[in-house]
Amino acid sequence: MSPELLRAVLEQAPVIAGTGRVRLVNAGPPVRDGEFAVPLGRTAALVVDGADGDALDRLVALAEVVRAAVAEHEARSAELAAERHLGALVGVPGGLAALVRCSAELTGKVTVLYDVRDRMVASASPPGASPIRMRSLDEIGVREGLAPARLDGLTHRHLVVPATHRDETFGRLVLVEHPSAFRPADRTIAHRAADHLGTEFALQRRVATVAWNARSSLARQLVRGSSTMDDLRSSGEYLGVDVRARRVLAYVLGSPADDQALAAEVEEILGAEVLGTRGSEGVLLLVEAGDGPVVRRVKAAVRRATRRTLGQLAVGVSSVCEPGALARAYREAREVAHCVHRFVGPDSPRILAVDDLGPARLFVANSAVGAVRAYVDDVLGPLLTADAADLLWTVQQYFDAGRSVRVSASRLGVHENTVRLRLARVRQATGLDVAADAGDQLTVQTALLVLRLQGHPALPAFDEGGLDEDGRKTA
Repeated sequence: MSPELLRAVLEQAPVIAGTGRVRLVNAGPPVRDGEFAVPLGRTAALVVDGADGDALDRLVALAEVVRAAVAEHEARSAELAAERHLGALVGVPGGLAALVRCSAELTGKVTVLYDVRDRMVASASPPGASPIRMRSLDEIGVREGLAPARLDGLTHRHLVVPATHRDETFGRLVLVEHPSAFRPADRTIAHRAADHLGTEFALQRRVATVAWNARSSLARQLVRGSSTMDDLRSSGEYLGVDVRARRVLAYVLGSPADDQALAAEVEEILGAEVLGTRGSEGVLLLVEAGDGPVVRRVKAAVRRATRRTLGQLAVGVSSVCEPGALARAYREAREVAHCVHRFVGPDSPRILAVDDLGPARLFVANSAVGAVRAYVDDVLGPLLTADAADLLWTVQQYFDAGRSVRVSASRLGVHENTVRLRLARVRQATGLDVAADAGDQLTVQTALLVLRLQGHPALPAFDEGGLDEDGRKTA
């Protein structure tokens, strides 16, 4: 109780009593005979001497008013102190986790923060609290308000408060009624903590946007080669990016809903740095190359990150390249993405690497679709019947085996003469000598590429089995 309030009570008590003598003492000491003590709170009491019953009733009523005022004052003081603690944590490193820890300390309750995707961001327990299993928001069963304990497994009540900023919800703060029961102040602290968390989420998003824009600009400079290496190195050092690292470029043709989220998810999946930038046709991802089958892992990561929208996207992935070769990697990956977009059938992969297609991608990506299809019919038309499926398969295996009859026969499980006979039948049907004429070989390989893109059932689907760790074809 403040000194000012004590003085006011001491001045008004005799007036209200109207009789007897009134003095203010510390709560606790015994009173003398003929005196009555009226508690004002935990630390003070009014002692009345010579007062009648009516005077005592009036003093008791005064004491109730004082106690209510003291309780209100203490609650407001606690709220102000909590606000100071919480407010001081906004905008500092680790702000989200620090706000969650502060909320747990102020309320004495287990506290959990979930983001807008219902993923746990941070959790904290007050000192001395026994460990409990953190529940998901689906298990809690409410998105806002108090979730009661239930017999189906929710053993504690949960208070759920949205973390909002300017009418946008960024996540949810959850207070668990453990290790002690909820107090009225807990709800107030939870709401103030949620407000500060919403502000912190918004602040972090603005910071991330600024960082994304800077990194996006650096990615464009790397691809265009429009800056000197010294300038790029200076920018990279400022942003914590190694501009000298070898990279794989993924060209995502289409309109991913959130290019920042796509780059962040691929980075999380791979555990490698990813620079992203949006272009006129889609998104470019520059993935730092580590050890192992990098191109294969990039294809798998992009497929996983775009799994909900991959049917509307087409992706080309370059081989591993040095920084000075990123402009070429961009052109090649773009050509692959356009090949996929224009010709890939519903049952074929929509993410392919540059060396999946080879140099024929240049013709396929840049020629009119109708002209390319007419080209395929002109070249391989006689082999597109069900009876000629074994010939198509043999020619493809022949090229995959480096035009070796012996290796082709081994892969097909037939005699070498059978392979020669089939190649002769191809020449008889199409007029193209795939066994000896280099021009005819290129013609047929290009047509086979289009058929494979379209998912022709007689030909193998594209996979990573024939690529080395840098995404280049093996023998």
